Amino acid sequence: MMTGFKLVLGTPIDAVPRPWQKIRFPGIMVNAYDILTSRRSLGEIRGRGLRRLLGISDDVELWIDSGGYQFLKRGIRIRVDKIARLYREIEADYYVSLDYPPGPRDPETTRMLKIAKSVESFLKLRSSLRDVVEEGRLVPVFHMATGEGLRLQLCEYTPHASVAAAGGLIPHIMQRSGKGSRKKAVLFLLILRKLWRGRLHALGLASAAMIPLLKAIGVDSGDTQTWRIKAAYGKVSIPGLGERHVSGQRVRFGPAVLRNEEEKKLYMGYIEEARKVLGIDASSLRESFEARALFNAWTLLAVATSNHGYLGSSKAFLNLYNAIDSLRRHPVHVLEEKLAELIAIQPVEETAEEIRLRVEAPSTPASSAAEAGALEQP
Repeated sequence: MMTGFKLVLGTPIDAVPRPWQKIRFPGIMVNAYDILTSRRSLGEIRGRGLRRLLGISDDVELWIDSGGYQFLKRGIRIRVDKIARLYREIEADYYVSLDYPPGPRDPETTRMLKIAKSVESFLKLRSSLRDVVEEGRLVPVFHMATGEGLRLQLCEYTPHASVAAAGGLIPHIMQRSGKGSRKKAVLFLLILRKLWRGRLHALGLASAAMIPLLKAIGVDSGDTQTWRIKAAYGKVSIPGLGERHVSGQRVRFGPAVLRNEEEKKLYMGYIEEARKVLGIDASSLRESFEARALFNAWTLLAVATSNHGYLGSSKAFLNLYNAIDSLRRHPVHVLEEKLAELIAIQPVEETAEEIRLRVEAPSTPASSAAEAGALEQP
C-alpha cells in the first residue's frame, strides 16, 4: 500500500543551507535542545519569531521536537515544565512530547520504566498545554512494546491526541538491537498503523532508504537530518543507487563511490536537473557541503513524492520492503507475537536504584557540563 507522505526536514536553527527557500517542503522540524542551547534569545523566537527566523511560510508545518534523545545522550535531566514553558512561548504546528527512548539492548525492566516515564511526561504536558492538546497539536511518542506496555501507551494517548509519533527506532534500523533489528522496527510500525487511527509520524526515520518502507506501511510523515549528515561526510543520495561519495575526501564509512558508467550516467542526469532547479553542478557537489546538503534535500523530496517503491541498491532494504505487503495482512495479535519473539531479552539483574540511575541520571560528559548546568535550572 503506497500512501501520501509528508517529508519534514530536520534542521538546526542557524544552519545553512535552507532548502525550503528554493523549493517547497511540507514541514520543518527544530529541536528543543538546539533551541535551548542556541545563541538566540527568547525574544527572537517567541511567538512567530522562530518561523520568521527560519524563513518558512504559513503553509509549511513547523514542528518542535522535545530533544528527549539529545538530552538523554548528553546526560542532561531536562524538566518537563521547562519544555512546557518553551512550547507555550513558540507558535508551532506540532509539539512533540518529551520522551525517554529505550536503548536497543535495554533489559525489559528498564525499557518499561522509560516507557512509563514517557507516558508520565505526556500527561504532565497535557495538563500544562490544554489549548495545544484540544487543537490536536501535542504529539505523544510511542516506543517499542507489545502487550501491557503497548496498551498503556494506547490508553493514555488515544483520547487526547490526533497525531502520534513512533520514536526510538533509529538504533534498530542501524542494526544495534541484535537479530532481526530492522524487522523489529517494521513490525512495530505495522502494529501502530493498525492500532492508531490518527496521523502517524516516524521520528528521525525519513532517509531515502526508509521512505519507501514508511509509505508502504502507511506512515503519514517522517523527519530526518540525514540530508545534512551525509553531506558532511562527502556523500550525496542518488535515487535508484543510494549514497555515493563524490567529494574526494577520505571515506570514513559506507565506501561506495560511483562504480561504473551506468551509475555515472544516472548521476549526471540528476545533476542536470539539479542545475536547473538548484543552480548547482558536479563541481559544486564535489567542493561544497552546502551544495551536497541542498542536493540531498531535493532528492529526498523526490523520493517522498514518488509513486515508485524501493529503488535503492540494498538487498536488505528491498527484502524488508517486499515483506511488508504480506506482513500487513496479518492481524495485530500475530504481528505482536512475531515482535515479542524478536525483542525478548534475558533479564539483567539490576537493583531498583541501578534502574533509576540508568533512566533518570546518566552520567554527564565533561563537554556537556556547562550546558547541563544551564538547562537543569527551573
